[in-house]
Amino acid sequence: MSRINYLLNKFAQGTCSSDEFEELMDLLQEPALDQELKNALRGIQESLDREIISESTINQHGDIVQRELNSSNQVKKAFSRRSVAAAIIVIIGVPALLLLLFRAFNGERSLTQKSIVSTPAGSKTSVELPDGSKVWLNAKSTLTYTTGFVDGKREVSLVGEAMFDIKHDSLHPFFVHTENFDVTDLGTVFNIRAYPEDKNSEAALISGSIEISLKKKSADKILLEPNQKMVLEKIEDNSKGKGKDITSSVVPILADPQTQIVPDTSWMVNKLIFKDETFEDLAMKLQRRYNVEIQFEELDYGNYKFTGRFEDETIDEALQELQIIAPFSYRKNGNRIVITK
Repeated sequence: MSRINYLLNKFAQGTCSSDEFEELMDLLQEPALDQELKNALRGIQESLDREIISESTINQHGDIVQRELNSSNQVKKAFSRRSVAAAIIVIIGVPALLLLLFRAFNGERSLTQKSIVSTPAGSKTSVELPDGSKVWLNAKSTLTYTTGFVDGKREVSLVGEAMFDIKHDSLHPFFVHTENFDVTDLGTVFNIRAYPEDKNSEAALISGSIEISLKKKSADKILLEPNQKMVLEKIEDNSKGKGKDITSSVVPILADPQTQIVPDTSWMVNKLIFKDETFEDLAMKLQRRYNVEIQFEELDYGNYKFTGRFEDETIDEALQELQIIAPFSYRKNGNRIVITK
């Protein structure tokens, strides 16, 4: 194998050192190497791994459904350095490849930078991670991760709520860090709700398997099966002088009997489904959904419990429906709502 072919293969595999990269750049600028370069890059292009891309969609019940494309729709790995380089050299020649390689190599130095995706109240968004995994963020949520997933480490931090569709990689587990627990996954679909202001946090497993580690009880590991969720409850523990303590439980995921929609993923289809929800907890969800601030003039109103669902209702219509169950009034000033007797 020629020296230039050797260096190109090292670059394609991501093992090219700084000195080797400089040598490669010098060799690429030599005349009369154009055909050798094309042959070498075509060889790399032909050796690219192929993969079946699965499409993830959200059905009417708020569940993620995956559909595998057949072999005729197989595609090369998108945006990998080697496939882009191979295509560029065949199409527009050596100068463009020089620029591409230089930018790609020097881009490695910025891979430790943090990427932050945030959603304001009243909205949601989605993002595709460097490994091809997909994340949908609910309102008032923030996802932070290292750009490029350096050294194969797939880790993100979440504040808020998100649905994860993780690309399978048995050699590189996927980690989600929240305030009170961490989730380890090899490739599956799950929903995490971990808002700091909420009393409860949840991790709901749709398919596959995940392992949950509680940060205050690091020895405890919780392994979930499909259609199960872990509920983490924050409890005031003033008697022991420890402030807030946490308790965890594993419960089944139950669909709403009338709509057959899974409440844990209903936000994905713009629905809010709640069962035996306290007024205080429901108010938190309404604030994020409608971008409002809700306050209680009398704290005992937080003891009412509600079961129902909202879809197209405005905030006023939602509150009027709740008034049928609980005898309360409210006054509204802009986006600030005060619940009164």
